[in-house]
Amino acid sequence: MIKVYDRDLNLVAFLENAFAIGYEKRLNELWTASFSLPANDPKNAECLPYRYVEIFDGTDRVDLFRIIPTKTGRNDSGIVKDYQCEHVLATLLDDVLFRYHERLGLPTTSVLSYILSQQDEVRWQLGTVEITRTFDYKWENDNLLAAVFSIPKPFDVEYIWTWDTSTYPWTLNLVEPESEVQTYIRYRKNLRGITKTEDPTNLCTRLYVLGYGEGVNQLGIETVNPTGQPYIDADTQAQYGVIARVWTDRRYESTETLFNAGKSLLDEMKLPHITYSLEAADIYQVTKDSVDKFVLGTVVRAIDDELGIDIQTRVVGLDKSDVMGAPGDIKITISNNVIDLGNTISSLAERQKINETYAQGATNLDSHDYEDNCDADNPTVIKFYLPEETARINKMLLSFETLAFRAYSKGNEAKEVEVITSEADEQKLLTSDVGSWSLSDAQYLPGDFMNTNGDHDHYYSDSWTDGSTSGYTSTDGDHVHSMYSVSHDHELTIPAHDHDVTIPSHTHEIIYGIYNGPTPTAVSIEVDGNPVPGSATSGTDIDLVPYLSKDGEGRINRGTWHEIAITPNNLGRIRANVVIQLFVQSRGGGDY
Repeated sequence: MIKVYDRDLNLVAFLENAFAIGYEKRLNELWTASFSLPANDPKNAECLPYRYVEIFDGTDRVDLFRIIPTKTGRNDSGIVKDYQCEHVLATLLDDVLFRYHERLGLPTTSVLSYILSQQDEVRWQLGTVEITRTFDYKWENDNLLAAVFSIPKPFDVEYIWTWDTSTYPWTLNLVEPESEVQTYIRYRKNLRGITKTEDPTNLCTRLYVLGYGEGVNQLGIETVNPTGQPYIDADTQAQYGVIARVWTDRRYESTETLFNAGKSLLDEMKLPHITYSLEAADIYQVTKDSVDKFVLGTVVRAIDDELGIDIQTRVVGLDKSDVMGAPGDIKITISNNVIDLGNTISSLAERQKINETYAQGATNLDSHDYEDNCDADNPTVIKFYLPEETARINKMLLSFETLAFRAYSKGNEAKEVEVITSEADEQKLLTSDVGSWSLSDAQYLPGDFMNTNGDHDHYYSDSWTDGSTSGYTSTDGDHVHSMYSVSHDHELTIPAHDHDVTIPSHTHEIIYGIYNGPTPTAVSIEVDGNPVPGSATSGTDIDLVPYLSKDGEGRINRGTWHEIAITPNNLGRIRANVVIQLFVQSRGGGDY
């Protein structure tokens, strides 16, 4: 039976004449269904694109689908209309994460809630989430279904998407599957046929993993891989040898998330893909025994004693081609791989051209030239800014040479200038007392000077016998006159006063020309305060990366200025060039 609902989920029709009702269920993929109506059935008018149809398998509700392509043709039943349907989970294809979105370091529940919050019309709500991880997720121009399905990709455990579409808004769950056998299928009971397919086409024992970017700037796993290699090795290499594959998904921008996704994928590829296609009888409608009911995602045990088959593995596919004409015929797919490489994610990516719409970025060469005079106290300082959008820095190289100091004038022309001074103020000179003079008889010592003049003599001596140091004496007839001075000082005091000097206005003309001064014989270099070994006066392609300031994870700081200081041992000139090769994301501000 099929019910038809309009887009507001109002019941508009029962399709009593529907036939060839079938469905295909795939684990963790988008389910599909189909049915046909006679072309002359008036209910065709209600089967419009994107209307909803509720499909039943006997008394069991299969699920809710929406109509997509319709074909009209002729067969043995006459002119019929064939309707193709997709599960209503596909409504998440109708909303997109336009431009760039990221959720970093948040639990799974929070990330899923954010994605579902981007619906224009809230059709889906989040229900049970049994698996919690914290990875970095980033999307750009993705539809919501692709974003939702991307969440468990890095998980290292099995998971199953389940849902409830019996109430609205519909509920989406992410759960851990049961590991115990829940259903049995045995030859001559409900097993009609079995086909084993062992497909080594996608076998891989060494997986090279690449994410966001391009060329040398493409994200790899070396920094988080314990081996330090760009690839992950499987534990089946001894059995199958080294079979290498390259897996690229540019939606991944987190190294850790990319690494975990690669490990999960390699676990699916390290063994040949073995599937069993079982043609069975759906006897549950008769027995109503749960061990006879085939449920997607559960573990089934299949036994065929004649073929020596006794396996238990998970149901990954359930197909019925005609629930009314052949209700007991069911095809069951069980596999050792829960997730196939050709699953819905690949088809969704193709439908939306995710890699083509995902902004990558570009490799850029940024070159800075500097030339300046400097000395031991004033180094040449080179500053440059690294934008926050810098995804990767490939290299940063410094080349420099030391030159002679250079000035562009040789001096100033001298000019005669008349200097005018003010008149000095009259000053009073003050002297101290000079002490007393005395006359006495004295003797002069031999060798002192004596001057004879007429009838008396004058003598000068530096050493008089009476202890004086200098003096004069004269004799006149029968007596002698002596005069000498006592040792003493004279103190002269000049009061404070000013002299005003006036220089008339004048100019000195510059003598133009190039003056070459000294050349340093050694230099020291610091990068963000970190010294670079060596003192050579020139260098080419010096790697600056080890000396640049880093964050806590050892990455060069973004969104900040960096500084190179070159200090000579004396006056000189530095000519330098800094070349930066970096990868910048094509994200940022406006369009100016």
